[in-house]
Amino acid sequence: MKGKGRGEAFKGLKVVEITHFIFGPNIGRVLAQFGAEVVKIETPGEGDRYRIAAIFGRFYNRANLLYAILNANKYIIAADARNEKARRIIFELLKKADVFVENLSAGLVDAMGIGYDRIVKVNPRIIYVSCSGYGQYGPLSRMPSFDVAAQGVSSVAMKTGWEDVDEFYKLPDYFGDYLPSMIATFAVLSALYYREKTGKGQYIDVSQCESLMRFMYDFTFYTLTGEEIGKTGNIDPCSSPSGIFKTKDGKFVAISVLTNSQFNALKSLIPDLEDGNRLRKEKIKELNTKVAKWVEQRTIDEILEVAKKLGIPVQPVLDDKEVIEDPWRWERGSLLKFRDRLLGEIPIPGMIVEMSGTPGRIKWLGRPVGYHNRLVLKKWLNMSDEEIKKLEEEGVIGYWDEMPGTAPPLIWSAEKDDVFKGEKDEEG
Repeated sequence: MKGKGRGEAFKGLKVVEITHFIFGPNIGRVLAQFGAEVVKIETPGEGDRYRIAAIFGRFYNRANLLYAILNANKYIIAADARNEKARRIIFELLKKADVFVENLSAGLVDAMGIGYDRIVKVNPRIIYVSCSGYGQYGPLSRMPSFDVAAQGVSSVAMKTGWEDVDEFYKLPDYFGDYLPSMIATFAVLSALYYREKTGKGQYIDVSQCESLMRFMYDFTFYTLTGEEIGKTGNIDPCSSPSGIFKTKDGKFVAISVLTNSQFNALKSLIPDLEDGNRLRKEKIKELNTKVAKWVEQRTIDEILEVAKKLGIPVQPVLDDKEVIEDPWRWERGSLLKFRDRLLGEIPIPGMIVEMSGTPGRIKWLGRPVGYHNRLVLKKWLNMSDEEIKKLEEEGVIGYWDEMPGTAPPLIWSAEKDDVFKGEKDEEG
C-alpha cells in the first residue's frame, strides 16, 4: 500500500467511539486512516444499524461495503450496554482514551453512566465529541436526524431544483453527514493542539444541521436585502455563465466562468456574449442560454479541446464507469484496489488527502460484530482468556448474528483466525 513503512500522524492516539450510520463513524475513519487506534463499540447481534443498510440491499461476501469502508482500520467490539459489567468495561476504556466520539440520542450517554461530566473527572485530558442532528440543547435536541432531515431544516434542500418547478431535491451521497463529520474532525484536531499546549481536554458539541448552515451565505443575503436566493437550478448567482450543458453528441459538460479573463476567452468563441453586469439574475439566464446553444452545436471533444487552449474551466460530466476507467484516478490514489484479509480484493476510495511525511493508509476493512473483542480486552484492559470467556458466557460481550452485514464471509473459519482469537493484531 502507498505510504506503508512511513510515519503515521496519529500513531499512539487512542480513540473510542460509540457511533452508528455515517456522521459519527466518519470521524473515527479519518483518524484511523492516519494511524489512530480506534475502538468502535457496538451492540451484540445487530451492531451498528448501518450494517444492514447496503445499497439496494446488495451485500458482498455478507458485508455491507459502505459500512466496511466507513469503519476501516477500526477495532470492533460488542458489549451489551444494558449490562452493568458491560458499562464498566466501556467506562474503563474511556479512562484510557484520548478521544471519545458518540452520536447517540441526546442524554443517552448520561443514562449509560459515561456522560462527559463523569468521564472528565477520571480522564481530564479526554476530548469528548457528541454528534447529533440539532445539538445537545434546544427545542430539537431530542429529535432524531438523518442526512435528508438536516438538509431540510437547514434550508439546504430549499435551494435545490428549478425556480419554476414546485419540487425540491436532496443532495446525494449523504452530504448532510460527511460535511458535519469533517467539521467535527477539525474540531478534534483543534482540541488536540490545545491539549498539547495546556494539558486540558474539552467537550465538543457538533450539530448536523448547524454544520450545514455555517457554510451558507443565504441568511446574510436575506437579512440585508429582504430577498431569498431560492432555487438556482442550473445557474450560479456568483459565477456567470455557469452550469451543466448538453453537447451535440449527447454528452454533458460543466462550465464555470468566474474571472474577466475567463469570460473574455469564452466570448472569443461566442461573440454575442455581452458582459455588462453579468451577475444580474436575468443576465445570468441570458448568458447561460447562449452558452447552451453554442454547446449543443459541438461535440464534447471539440469543446474540451478549445477550452483547454483558452484556459476556460470546463470538464466533462462523468458517470461511475467513466471515472473508474480514468487511469489518473488510480495513479493519484483516488481509487484503490485493496485486498482485505476477509473480504478479498475490492476497489475502494483512497485517502482523503495526500501527505508527504505521514501518508494515510487502509490496513483492513470494517470487521464483523464483536470481531476484536478478545484482542481489545487483552490489549487495553489486560484481561485473560478465562475472564473474557466468562464475559461471553454471561452475555456481557457478544458477537454477530447471521444477518448479512453483521457476519463474516461463509468461508471464514474462527479456528484459523488468530486475530479473532486475540492472539495476533491486524497488523501482525
